[in-house]
Amino acid sequence: MKQEIQLGAIVMRDGRLLLLQNAVGGPWELPGGTLPETQDDMDAEMDAILQRIGVHAPAVEEDFVDTVFLPLDGGQVVYNLYAPTDWTGDPATESAAAASWFALHELETVEMDPRVREGILVAFGLRDAKDDGPAILAALAGQSPQLDAADSAPPALAPSVDPTAATVPNSSRHEAGMDVLRTLAGGAGGDAEAGEAAAAGLLSRYPELANDVIDALGGFWAGPALDRKTRSLVVVSMLAATGKLGPLRTHVAGALNHGASPAEVIEAIRMVAVYAGFPAALEAWPVMEAVFAAKGIERPIAPLQPRSAP
Repeated sequence: MKQEIQLGAIVMRDGRLLLLQNAVGGPWELPGGTLPETQDDMDAEMDAILQRIGVHAPAVEEDFVDTVFLPLDGGQVVYNLYAPTDWTGDPATESAAAASWFALHELETVEMDPRVREGILVAFGLRDAKDDGPAILAALAGQSPQLDAADSAPPALAPSVDPTAATVPNSSRHEAGMDVLRTLAGGAGGDAEAGEAAAAGLLSRYPELANDVIDALGGFWAGPALDRKTRSLVVVSMLAATGKLGPLRTHVAGALNHGASPAEVIEAIRMVAVYAGFPAALEAWPVMEAVFAAKGIERPIAPLQPRSAP
């Protein structure tokens, strides 16, 4: 199956989105480009694309937001969306046939790929992510799922994979891993649909590794020495200490779903400040706060207290 990786940048200024027309009368597109076969670092390539149009983003590796799958003759395009934050510069658009800034509510009337439009709106929380999990799982099982024709998507959004070519999962570990996914994604009690959607996301992106990941979750999270809440807090600390802010968001929510209190999550990241440095904790803190806000967790902010003289 032919697969092409493309990158797109959601560049916002004063609440408006930059779109380009690369051909006169053609569809509007995000600034971006195709990942060269000689480049295996998508973050570096996205940074190079932004630099070429005069946009300087301080931390592109933290700006990845989503992947959209687009139909391609004989295969698919894996379209990775980035949303540069705190960028500086003046975007140079002379190489495009046309360029303009659009408000998000105007995207419905703009001629562009509908799945890219959907990905942008999902990234801004203006549209719920479509659950393609059943279609992906059916495709991987060798069935022929019927997708909503309005999606204008390819028959299967995941790579065509021979199910026998992937690692056959250990049934008990696999189910334990699925249970972990359900709780990480869906809350205490384990939302089966959320777990299947999370598994479908793994299968669509990493079809040969997905079963290994799920089995590993089942093996490492099921041991009796530590309960899941403790393991979640350990993972939160490790991700914060190593600066893996994308997975950190998932695992802060997962720690809360596993029964950790907001105060316990806060203490875990405070420990990061002590043992891995304040910069790591300060970068992790807004991620934690964003998860709290999404879950409606309100915390009183204690006023600064003067330290007593030694």
